Amino acid sequence: MEASTNEVFRALADTFSFSEQEHFFELICEQLTEILAVDHVLLARVKPDELVAKTIALYSNGQHHGEFEYSLTGTPCATINEQNVCLYNGDVAKRFPNDLMLSDIGVESYIGFPLINRQGKKLGLIALMHNQKIANPELAIEVLRVAASFLAMEMQRREHERKIADIAFTDLVSGLPNRVSFIHRVDAAIEKAQLTQQTLSVLMINIRRFKEVNDTYNHAVGDALLKAVGQRLVEYVDTGSCVARFSSDEFGILLPQTSVAQLPQAIENVKSAFFEPVQVDSRNFSVQVLVGAANYSALDRQQIAHGISSDGLLQRASIALEHARVAATQSRIYDVSMSEALLTEQHMLERLQLAIANETLLLYYQPQFDIDTGKLRGAEALCRWYDDELGWVSPMLFIPLAEERGLIHELGDWVMRKAVHQLHDWLPSYQGYLSVNISARQFDDPYMADYLIEQTRNLPKGRLVVELTESIMMGKSVQALRQFQRISDHGISIAVDDFGTGFSSLAYLTQFPISMLKIDRSFVQNLAAGAHEYTIAATIIAMAKALNLSTVAEGVETAEQEKMLANLGCNRTQGFLRGKPVAAEEFAARWFNQ
Repeated sequence: MEASTNEVFRALADTFSFSEQEHFFELICEQLTEILAVDHVLLARVKPDELVAKTIALYSNGQHHGEFEYSLTGTPCATINEQNVCLYNGDVAKRFPNDLMLSDIGVESYIGFPLINRQGKKLGLIALMHNQKIANPELAIEVLRVAASFLAMEMQRREHERKIADIAFTDLVSGLPNRVSFIHRVDAAIEKAQLTQQTLSVLMINIRRFKEVNDTYNHAVGDALLKAVGQRLVEYVDTGSCVARFSSDEFGILLPQTSVAQLPQAIENVKSAFFEPVQVDSRNFSVQVLVGAANYSALDRQQIAHGISSDGLLQRASIALEHARVAATQSRIYDVSMSEALLTEQHMLERLQLAIANETLLLYYQPQFDIDTGKLRGAEALCRWYDDELGWVSPMLFIPLAEERGLIHELGDWVMRKAVHQLHDWLPSYQGYLSVNISARQFDDPYMADYLIEQTRNLPKGRLVVELTESIMMGKSVQALRQFQRISDHGISIAVDDFGTGFSSLAYLTQFPISMLKIDRSFVQNLAAGAHEYTIAATIIAMAKALNLSTVAEGVETAEQEKMLANLGCNRTQGFLRGKPVAAEEFAARWFNQ
């Protein structure tokens, strides 16, 4: 008997060594039937405060069975408490006639033992069942006692790991999988697609202007909106898809077995999720989203050759999302030309950084003339760039690139320093003013006024003009008004560039110390009596006169345009008719001795 007991516990200990394996619970149930010579072993989790058990593993008559729930009422399992073993060695099916499972599988004997956690609470139970009387119930009880203790610890360990995993892989705000979890799922989906020769797609969704919600209300409202948006997305995707939250205002969706041809409809499904406002407490939010999409196909030779992973697929969706920001549809599906454009843009950015650092950019100067006398009144400094590799690069390309990629402050600083230095060199031969463009991003700096005042401290007053867009005045009027007033008080004039193309407002024209309006070239190029552009130009000039502001018309290319502007009362012109932008030396040679 002693040898038999030793063998039983040695076999049990050997089984415990496999506890790290995923299917350990199934394994131990199988081993217990063998080492104790019984027909069935059941391992179940008991739901707290409920008379319901859910099987973790069941090995019966030589087979493993899937998970299922069953009511404890009327079963021997219900008699297992936190302290005592439950033993029915014979006629158990007769004692519990309502437990149909016992009679179905022919159980005659039953031993049950509770699984207790460190706090003394019951986590679950383990039960031995046999179709005859158990030959050695005392040994079986001792084995179950040891097994139950170990299994309780293993269940707690796995539950602890699960909670850690939930924290590590779950977004705490939305309750959705986070980026790390999403990447794992995409990798698994790619691996499956490779094995089954299938396809899959991913979407990246960005909430437009989400920052305004946090700024207008608070982060608690913003978090509640993010949670509601996540739930709305879950409702509108197919079963089997995965919705995850990536970052503050970005979500991802994994769409298994979704081809490129199916992506337009998938994108429309996402958009339709927000046709109705999203309600947060008593507030309704109109949510607009941008969508970038990318597809993976196991039959795509290019993707196979590059060994694309989740990182590569998400990168493609992210690139598509950036293109969606400027698309009329607010959504784009990735194609290879997007990556090529990005590489071209990145190369241009690197060359621009080098040009700024080495000060190899150029300033050209375009003259502005009095429309009545034809005399030179001023000039606008315009940044030009010639690169040894790229050749001449249009400012329509590199200036927006500098703004988007955070180089506009360095670029603007170089332009201002170069223009002020050139103006110093031209004095006293040059009697006009010099205007320099300042971007809205530069004016986000609360110390911009201090910078301009410092740069122009040795210039005569009224000789430098800063050209600003209407958006600067409209966006941050209080802060902008203070800065504008300071620079105006120090002798720097202010012009509104491209007037009439933005959200014009008479209010800021009267509140801000503006001295000049520049009529955008789009109105000048189509100038004709009775035309819409003619009416706008006439209105701008009349309004400027009423407010005692001077006007400069941009893009004047014909004598007829100049004559019509003169008749309307415009003060100055700037354009190819009288002078193209030229380098400083040519500008001085051509215009100083006029």
